[in-house]
Amino acid sequence: MKLAALACAFGKHSLDTDKLGRIHGLRVGRCRHCAAPMEETAPQVWEVQRVPDAGLGRRYNL
Repeated sequence: MKLAALACAFGKHSLDTDKLGRIHGLRVGRCRHCAAPMEETAPQVWEVQRVPDAGLGRRYNL
């Protein structure tokens, strides 16, 4: 297992600055290692978005 994947498992995601975008006025991006969707909540503060998993119950993918 790569150390980067282990860091993502513990919540230490790394933003891929090459692939930033805008959706409805918000800046969004993905984690460089695990491709988890991230959203900028405050200037230079990024959080992983909770995304429903195809309607298979109340579970969420992080």
